[in-house]
Amino acid sequence: MTRRPQWWYTATSQLGAYVRYWLLLWALAVVLAVAVIALIDAVGTVNVSIVQFVRNGVLVWYLFALAIAVATGMLSPHVANGMTRRSFITGSILAGLVAAVLHAITGAVLLLLEGWYYARMGWDHDAAPGERYVRGVWELGVGPLLVDHTLTAVAGIAAGLVVGVTYYRVGGWWGTVALPLTTLPILYVMFATSWAEAPFVPWNLPPVTAHVVGGLACAAALLAFALLTRRIPITRSET
Repeated sequence: MTRRPQWWYTATSQLGAYVRYWLLLWALAVVLAVAVIALIDAVGTVNVSIVQFVRNGVLVWYLFALAIAVATGMLSPHVANGMTRRSFITGSILAGLVAAVLHAITGAVLLLLEGWYYARMGWDHDAAPGERYVRGVWELGVGPLLVDHTLTAVAGIAAGLVVGVTYYRVGGWWGTVALPLTTLPILYVMFATSWAEAPFVPWNLPPVTAHVVGGLACAAALLAFALLTRRIPITRSET
């Protein structure tokens, strides 16, 4: 029987944890979205998407926190059990990217289902409340919607991994000082992109430029995670 590589076991164990928390997040998101929509319908007019707020709120920061837990909580046991840091890097990145895509697809599907329900009810599926119509990225098609959600989810994972390993390697003080840099993928994606366009693109570049730069920021964060972890000293707790 062929023995699976070390990174395979790392990726599957981490992905199992991501999937458990994926179920928890989206179960709560569905319940809260339904409750909010029902409440608004009872007291006024529903004219704005509720599911959209998961993107810049729970989705990115939830994955950020999970990735920190993975980077800080699983590294020492991984190496203590005789596996390499390189396999931890590979497994962590693969598991994180798969989890990000899973969350992105889930969020996009729920947003489209919400739009279908709004259409049946005769409600406006806007990106912002009020009388002025504000279109959402979901109206650009399934492709742009998936790209938008995937980039956001990957930003959360990438920033979480590099933040976690930075704290692990250099300690709380320097880890905190580095936060403006290590959380840059999240900050950029959240504030340089919007539902319909990327408003902070200079020099008359096309809006997709913001998403390309966001992808590069995520790739840089994953590279930093790999470099910081490659020769990282392992902390052992004494009992």
